[in-house]
Amino acid sequence: MTELSDVIQHIHSHACELESVLLSEASNLKRADSAENIEAIAIQKMDLVQALDQLALRRRQLIDDSSDGDQYDRDPVWQDALAILSRCQMLNNQAGADITVQSRYKQRALEILGTPHAETQLYSASGAAQFAGPKQALGKA
Repeated sequence: MTELSDVIQHIHSHACELESVLLSEASNLKRADSAENIEAIAIQKMDLVQALDQLALRRRQLIDDSSDGDQYDRDPVWQDALAILSRCQMLNNQAGADITVQSRYKQRALEILGTPHAETQLYSASGAAQFAGPKQALGKA
C-alpha cells in the first residue's frame, strides 16, 4: 500500500468518526442537560477537522508529486470519504441552525425576564454593576 492510499484510508476513518461525533451532537442538542457533552463534542469536532485538514493537505501534496494521481480521485474509498464528508457538512450546518434557534429562544426569555442583552456592558470602569437595556413586564410579553 502506498502512502497516498494510507492517507486516503485515514481520511476515510476520520470522516466516519466525525460523522459519528456530529450525530452525537445532534442528539445532545435536543436535550436540555447536555451542555458539558456539547462542549466535549465541540473539542472532538475541532480535533477531527484539524486532522482532516492536515490529511487533505498531505493527500494533495502526494497527488501533485505523483504521475498517476488522477486514479486516486476515482478510488472507491476516496469517493465514500467524500460522501461522508458531505453528510458531515449537512449535519454541522443543521447543528449550527439548531444552536442559533436555541440561542434566540433563550435570549428572548432573558429579555422577558428583564435580563440585559449579552452585548450590554455589565460593569462600569469602577466595577459598579450597570443594567442598561429595556425591561419588559411579564404581562406585556
